[in-house]
Amino acid sequence: MSVAERALRVVDGGALSAEGQPWADVLAAALRLEFTVDVYYPERGEPILFGHACAVEDCPGRGNSHPGRASERWLCSSHLQAWFVAGRPGVEEWLAAGVKPPAAKMFIASKQPCAAVGCVRSRRDRWWCSFHYQRWLRAGRPDRESFARAAAPAPVGDRECEVPGCGFPAMRRMRRLCDAHKQSAKNSRRVTGLDVDGYLGLLARDEALLVPQYDFSALAEPLRSELRFAIQHRLDEGRFTLSYRRVACVAEFLRSLGVSSLLEHDQGWWERQLETRWPSEPRSGSAEKGFIRYARVSLARLRDRASGVDPYAADIWLVEALGIPEFDYQDLRTISFAGIEPRWFKEIVKRWARWRLRAGTLSPRSVAGNAAALKVFSNFLRERGEALAAPERLTRELLEDYRAYVRGFGWTPTWKHCLLADLKVLLDEVRANGWEPGLAATATYYRGEVPAKSNALPRAVDEHVMRQIEQPENIARLPDLTTQTIVTLLIKTALRGIDATRLPFDPVVFDAAGAPVLLYYNHKLKREAAMPIDDALVVAIRAQQESLRAQLPEGSRWLFPGPRLHRGSTVPLAVRTLRYRIQRWLAGSEVRDAFGERVHVSVHQFRHTLATRMVNNEVPLMVIKGILDHSSIAMTEIYARLRDETLRREWEKYNQRVNIKGEVISIDPAGPVSEAAWMKERLGRGKLTLPNGYCGLPLQQSCPHPNACLTCDYFLTTGEFLPVHRDQLTETERLIAQAEAEGSEREREMNETVRVNLVRIIEGLESIAERSPDVAGSTGVGDGS
Repeated sequence: MSVAERALRVVDGGALSAEGQPWADVLAAALRLEFTVDVYYPERGEPILFGHACAVEDCPGRGNSHPGRASERWLCSSHLQAWFVAGRPGVEEWLAAGVKPPAAKMFIASKQPCAAVGCVRSRRDRWWCSFHYQRWLRAGRPDRESFARAAAPAPVGDRECEVPGCGFPAMRRMRRLCDAHKQSAKNSRRVTGLDVDGYLGLLARDEALLVPQYDFSALAEPLRSELRFAIQHRLDEGRFTLSYRRVACVAEFLRSLGVSSLLEHDQGWWERQLETRWPSEPRSGSAEKGFIRYARVSLARLRDRASGVDPYAADIWLVEALGIPEFDYQDLRTISFAGIEPRWFKEIVKRWARWRLRAGTLSPRSVAGNAAALKVFSNFLRERGEALAAPERLTRELLEDYRAYVRGFGWTPTWKHCLLADLKVLLDEVRANGWEPGLAATATYYRGEVPAKSNALPRAVDEHVMRQIEQPENIARLPDLTTQTIVTLLIKTALRGIDATRLPFDPVVFDAAGAPVLLYYNHKLKREAAMPIDDALVVAIRAQQESLRAQLPEGSRWLFPGPRLHRGSTVPLAVRTLRYRIQRWLAGSEVRDAFGERVHVSVHQFRHTLATRMVNNEVPLMVIKGILDHSSIAMTEIYARLRDETLRREWEKYNQRVNIKGEVISIDPAGPVSEAAWMKERLGRGKLTLPNGYCGLPLQQSCPHPNACLTCDYFLTTGEFLPVHRDQLTETERLIAQAEAEGSEREREMNETVRVNLVRIIEGLESIAERSPDVAGSTGVGDGS
């Protein structure tokens, strides 16, 4: 069941009138003065009820389309047709040349004559009138220009087309419409079922609707005020643009039905009526259906507030009505307890959820997840035929059976943990609050009975991909400055998506040393936080601020406002919008993974990436904890575990080390001593990392050969140090030649031992490179680098 359907179940469960006062009075009190007029004209360019203004100067129409993909200008439908007729010239040049008329009758004036030489009839398709179109098909679709020159003249009727302002002759058989409007009427009839008279009336209404307007004057009360309230509520939400033409269709549809209110029938009745209106087109009317659904939900919320209805009483809660503004950043609309049985169990679940929400210890999204987990327990009871008529029937044995039921399914460890942990928390807190005295003290799970929650490793973006994403030319391909700035900020700061999108307009301050600091609100922990940032990010933020000042002279509350800039930009950019923009950007870019495939990167992965980079660069965990604003060091240690496991995988993958004799030292990763060997490797690397290898001596022993590693039996090295070994061999051979020239036999002998070991090491590493070219390419072995 969709979110809208769940919300409508609440709507259809309420009474039509508000208790204590007439419904008409409730609507009248809710409407602002500007929405009480017979016809409401939104302000030109207002993004919700008007939309984009047409780019043609003085045109009162709404811009519906871009004239060309690269253009940022919008044109109304009439001027878009005029631009097509003009041959799609450069938009700026076309606008500068002066375009008239502004809007009215442009859809008529844009009709063109037939392309046949001398023909005065209008085009029914791209080039020809109906007469020449049929002859062009019979001729085998010849070249347009040659056919146009040789075409026979078409018969012309003695009457003009009845569409006002058309001017083309009517077809002889039709005698009412020209070729172009005859084809247009035919297309319209497939959807609307209207005859010629109905089509002419539709054109007249369309002409009137070229300018955005909301006219409900033909409707009776309270239906008229209900639609007024719906568009007022849409404006106040400031989320999505409303199509005024669709609203006009809805108003006409409601007038034809003769209903008095949108709330007097359920949603199923409304959908059946819409299907009857457009029987031949199953998908037709979807926009009208969506607006009716939206209006009904908005009106039901108003009705329930006026009636004093407890928003927690229903089985489906509308989050907006719960009065918990601290979680407004979540886009969850409803919380459903439908399907949880028996009734007494559902009621204690709802009471517990209400207590948690009001205490602020759980968010609506968390409560919705808890309800989904507890619904599984209800399904378990239903499957085994357990009615659980009273709390006393919930026994320890039943809970043990449920645990076995959960363990037997192929669910993820995390979901299994949630199923049992959520039930345990519920039962423990219900018992602690004394909400259900009949609940047995043993009806719970004890320590160790709930399976542990799996701690997945962070999902950092692969460095090969990140290096491409961070390229300035790639960032510049993002759709606008707002998206470019926020993606740059996410990469550099590792903020959560919700924290980044809700940054205030000026979040930068400077400390005592003059270093920039980013102030933000950690929505997960509900506290203010600060993070040091670099000067490059400050420059990007300042550029974003200047851009907003130019677009919104009255100011903006947010640094990253939503795309509908209006009313002081009270709506921040939605995280889902940011996700969509990033995925669309990556889909259209040349960013590829190591296998040449397109990549998918989530907003939160930028956080994992920066944290992983800091751990790999040996930044102390306490510093990383502060930067990420984690609640505990345990959360930060996950990234340390990632680095350790990454190193371990590399060790197991390559496992190609040689000693001073050039012998390969390998250990079976699956062997019984592999873990101990890896621990020894880590300790050795941590104790002494040499410029050309690692010490394999156990940590507890002291080195008997200080500064003589190349003659030490404990010395180990890998292909990454091959260039160092080659350089050292060259230097050693020079010292041997110098010692021979000076007659220093002792110095020659000491360096000769080093030279022999170096030759063995180099030969051993080069033999590895020959056997494993992939490894050689990744470590620098065999490429002379």
